[in-house]
Amino acid sequence: MKVLLIDDEKHVREGIKLLANWDAIGVTEILEAENGAIAQNIIKHEKPTIIFTDLMMPELDGRGLLKWLHSESINCKVIVVTGYDDYHYMREAIQFGASDYLLKPIDPDILNETLVKVVSDWNEQEKERLDALNDFRLLQEVLPVYRDKQLTNAIFGKEYNQNLLYQLGYEEGLPLHVSLLKLRNIETFQDIWPEELCHFALLNIVNEVLQKQNEGIAFRNLQKNEEIGLLYWGNNFTEFIHYISKILSSIVPFPFHFANSRKLTTESIQFGYDEAIKVLQHLNILEKRDLPVYTFEDIKDYNLINLVEIINRFEQMVEKQEIYIYDEVIQLFGKRISQQNYLPYVQLNSLHQEFLIFLNHWINKLSLENIQEVNLETFWNAKGHFELEDYIATQRERMQSIIQENNPTNKELNSIEAIANYIQLNYAEEISLQEFSEKFYLSREYISRKFKQIYGVNISDYIVSIRIEKAKELLKFPNLKIYEIAGKIGYQDDKYFRKVFKKIVGMTPNEYRNMNG
Repeated sequence: MKVLLIDDEKHVREGIKLLANWDAIGVTEILEAENGAIAQNIIKHEKPTIIFTDLMMPELDGRGLLKWLHSESINCKVIVVTGYDDYHYMREAIQFGASDYLLKPIDPDILNETLVKVVSDWNEQEKERLDALNDFRLLQEVLPVYRDKQLTNAIFGKEYNQNLLYQLGYEEGLPLHVSLLKLRNIETFQDIWPEELCHFALLNIVNEVLQKQNEGIAFRNLQKNEEIGLLYWGNNFTEFIHYISKILSSIVPFPFHFANSRKLTTESIQFGYDEAIKVLQHLNILEKRDLPVYTFEDIKDYNLINLVEIINRFEQMVEKQEIYIYDEVIQLFGKRISQQNYLPYVQLNSLHQEFLIFLNHWINKLSLENIQEVNLETFWNAKGHFELEDYIATQRERMQSIIQENNPTNKELNSIEAIANYIQLNYAEEISLQEFSEKFYLSREYISRKFKQIYGVNISDYIVSIRIEKAKELLKFPNLKIYEIAGKIGYQDDKYFRKVFKKIVGMTPNEYRNMNG
């Protein structure tokens, strides 16, 4: 605890220093000043707990100092020391925050009694301040959880506290919109941005911008992990969403989409959320936008594709052992959607679900274990564009695997195919020919010979080619560093990775990234 003695008479300051029992009240440092002007600078930098000040001093007297302390809201205890036993002075000192009033010459007993009382008052007030600060911190922790729960209820049409909106800054009659921030493909980036960090960062960024203008609130949808809701009541909804989309695009490494509702009221928040969901479902995956922002006006009419017809053709493909049927179906599919230049996500998702049913039927029928499940989310690239060609090619590989497994005369091929599938799933690990021999119960010589016959390359070159292809995919994400990509595909030395990449591709990873935007 620090004490500041302010008096233009040095013997008065020395007297207070000698008479007070400083150790009893825990004083660690005693500072001095000849007048209020000098004291101001000391108070700003040293922040004393107790200040003794004379009333009559040159430059800045005690009354001026008390007014300054009051105007600056400086937290301290002030004891006025004066030779004037005047009620007017006493009242003015108390009015501007003085804790007590001592007359010269100073009585030692009164001085020490006053100090004990002032310190006791200070400690009590300090405890109240700490309790209030802890209550505030607890409130700050609880409020977001309460807010998210209430606003999640609102978008799902459940009962919620409407007063919360007004407490957050909404005023009756203001326009209201719902925007949905959909996080895409975040599993790919779990090692870089864990899911909790994604939500924490996005909510803080969006709310910081919103609350500067008191134009809305962003909250976490507690029923869907990949969604952040946003209620906007400003006058520049479209401009704001485009602005915040640009900010997020420069910060977060994973793709996302904004889906916006039309204007609504506090009673139709659920309708706004449903409309935003519909916008997401009818997002045109053929379109490559610079900013991933979509509205109700983007929804178009389209002709439904006959999924039953497609699946029947796939059944024929497996029975006849002819993969070209898949290519014919995809070609027909592509022709139909190109006529409209519109493929809504909901249509692709329906086809994907039919794919799952069809493939799982054959996987269970043939007791297959090496066919990897395909997740639609992984085909959203860093710009929020859907890689449709990659998706079609991946599904073709799965179809090819089923055709091969369904051929009873092709068991030899199936064993080598299983090894290739194992490499595709575990390319980032250190795997050897001996491991394959032990895992698949085949000799190393047989595996090496047959693998080269079927794939045209030896196993080590095949592993390198898989790694490089994966590296090409990861290079599409501009936030990933080259050394991070190297580690993800199994190279601990990024210099060696760069060398191998250039040898295979004919250019460095950075050159490849720049060439592909």
